[in-house]
Amino acid sequence: MLRRIRAVALNTYRETVRDRIFYLVGLFGLVLVVSSAVLAPLSVGAQEKIVIDVGLGALTLFGLLVTVLVGSNMVHKEQDKRTVTTILAKPISRREYLLGKFLGLSLTLVAMLAVMSALFVAVILATPASFGIRYLAAFYLAYIELLLVTAAVVLFSTVTSPPLAAVLTLTLFVIGHLSESLRSFGALLGSPLQARLAELVYYLVPNLEMFNVRGAVVHGDTVSGEHLLLATAYGLGYTALLLIVAGAQFSRKELR
Repeated sequence: MLRRIRAVALNTYRETVRDRIFYLVGLFGLVLVVSSAVLAPLSVGAQEKIVIDVGLGALTLFGLLVTVLVGSNMVHKEQDKRTVTTILAKPISRREYLLGKFLGLSLTLVAMLAVMSALFVAVILATPASFGIRYLAAFYLAYIELLLVTAAVVLFSTVTSPPLAAVLTLTLFVIGHLSESLRSFGALLGSPLQARLAELVYYLVPNLEMFNVRGAVVHGDTVSGEHLLLATAYGLGYTALLLIVAGAQFSRKELR
């Protein structure tokens, strides 16, 4: 089973590389260099904080773009080419196939985030700022968040068209970062129905703010090991749940 999943994952990774998706890495580096150059006249403390904030935010944003652009069309493209039926005619289950596609995209994200993180560190070292271990926590949590979003886009891609899957994934990302605010806002409205709906959204949608430690990193605070463990368990647990649902849905889907 592991050999079959690995074969699909490696093939997916090679396909994403051929799609020249790594051009986004160059754009990320350009954003960092331009932002640091524009902010050079600022005082050392202000420049450091803004460059860190822009860099970490751009890292998550570019990772999200890769996830949405590739993931939303990943399964549908092979259905159009009829290659998925050829693959599934071999001794590989639909769940194994879908897990392989997820792992292949996850491997692409690892490579992209590694390069972007190296560019980020290089820009930081080129400024008066100093590199700290807290940056590693931010990189790690950004990857866990993107894993969860990848599982979501894989699920959406099995039930709807690529454009709608992309829209649903972006909507989930936005709501996931605003879920706590929506919950508080629903409680302030005074209507029991609105408060319950806001509470329902809060519990159904993943709380992506758990992975956002940009504010702490910008201000030089350390991310605790307890938070890292909690965020890891939450992210991987939610990712596994989404993949289980995606596998069940894809197993029932009629392929043409």
